[in-house]
Amino acid sequence: MHYLPVTWQSHDSLDTHEGGFNLDNLGGTYSFQQGMRWPDYLAGYAVEWHPYLEAIRQSILERQVWTGGDWHQHNSAGAPVVAGGHFMACSFRSWGDLLAAVWSSELNRDFSYLDFYMDGYLPARPFC
Repeated sequence: MHYLPVTWQSHDSLDTHEGGFNLDNLGGTYSFQQGMRWPDYLAGYAVEWHPYLEAIRQSILERQVWTGGDWHQHNSAGAPVVAGGHFMACSFRSWGDLLAAVWSSELNRDFSYLDFYMDGYLPARPFC
């Protein structure tokens, strides 16, 4: 499957980002629960946004992003931007939902948003 290219920028740089939408504002779930997987998260979005979310998911997997919402908001390359300008600028909680959805499916292991809320509370990293 071919995914749209994703770059990673600072969360702060997205405040002035033009030409795209913050995907976090367009759907998703703020109640990602134990037992849910990526399709449950994706179901919170209109189908037209799925290719952008799939590209972000693939980039998270390729980069092995296993980080909290504080990293997402404060790292110089912590926020994904998809070709076309759409981006994901999340609260700590919604970042936790996104990563819980990605890694729950990938590892077939239950996670909740709290597992990825902040770096200091991350579960043990399952890869090097």
